[in-house]
Amino acid sequence: MSNTQEVGTIGVVTFANCGENKHDMKVLRVNAGVPLREALEHASHLLYYAKVLSLEAAMDAGGEHYAFASHYLGEMGKAIVDDISQALLPNVQNPR
Repeated sequence: MSNTQEVGTIGVVTFANCGENKHDMKVLRVNAGVPLREALEHASHLLYYAKVLSLEAAMDAGGEHYAFASHYLGEMGKAIVDDISQALLPNVQNPR
């Protein structure tokens, strides 16, 4: 695929564990059809804010309340990147 404008998310990666067996149920899924550039831009923003919040959680005396927000933002950013990698490399298995 030489034209990256045609490449987008495929909507197979899920995230946000829930239920009794947290590895079996997911609340959310990456939407299919998001153009590559836009998906990567969103992933970059999510991962940037996850980094900012995790630093606050580590350095601020009352920063533990940032930890879960950072965790979820990181999980969302990773899901987008994983979904794009599956779109670009179809033989890649769904990472957990």
